[in-house]
Amino acid sequence: MKRIVLVLIAAILLTAQFAYAAPTEDGITDFLSLVNRPLNGVVSTGLAGAEPLPGLPNFTVGTGAAAYKVDYHDINTGESKTAYFPTMFVTARLGLFGGFGVPGISGLGSLAIGAKYGVIPSGPQDQVSFMGGEARIGILNDSIATPGVCVSVTYNKVSDIKFGADTDDAQAIIKAHNVGAIALVQKELLIVTPYAGIGMDRNTTSATYRITSLGIDKTWDKEETVTRWLVGLEFSPLPFFRLGVEYNSVGGDSAYALSLRFKL
Repeated sequence: MKRIVLVLIAAILLTAQFAYAAPTEDGITDFLSLVNRPLNGVVSTGLAGAEPLPGLPNFTVGTGAAAYKVDYHDINTGESKTAYFPTMFVTARLGLFGGFGVPGISGLGSLAIGAKYGVIPSGPQDQVSFMGGEARIGILNDSIATPGVCVSVTYNKVSDIKFGADTDDAQAIIKAHNVGAIALVQKELLIVTPYAGIGMDRNTTSATYRITSLGIDKTWDKEETVTRWLVGLEFSPLPFFRLGVEYNSVGGDSAYALSLRFKL
């Protein structure tokens, strides 16, 4: 069974439906509904950052970690609890076009693309991987005269997360992907760059599940649109390096991210 380390799996997913009691169809569909938003939320967090890039040869690579906060009620005791669903990731972003020069401001219409690959840590011999991509359109380039303003469109995907072994009575296999769009504004102030954004995520999750003893073998699908807003800071204590901290609110739930990027 997948055991996503320290948090959601240990606290929520290894509950009565998969470990301690006879599984029921309602229990499995409740479980799938419970995991839907945290799973989509955590794989889509941590790619934002600052900096609508002003075109070639600007390039950044980095690494980071994110944690999605989940408030829930323990199925066995009814007690209110909090858990954190973690990921680790690497990112890259490449500027393709620096925009059009406009008198009095730094430029309009820059374009950059980005990519992310990450893992949801689990047991010592098992991990869940995910990937994401981004297109970032700069409306205003960050300069002395203007803040940086851009629109970021992202896509993230995680596949074949299996709960329950093939020999277990109950098993569920989940796939999820989401598309997001967010408007970001930033302002570089010496070695500190604050930024903020607001937008929407469209989450689509599908699963197959079975309960052998009950002769159940079905599919389950869920689509959900949630609001995302975020605030963050990037520090540049050394040339070419950026250390970032970020807070996201995704559909009312919280997510946190840390990142370290190298900029050329």
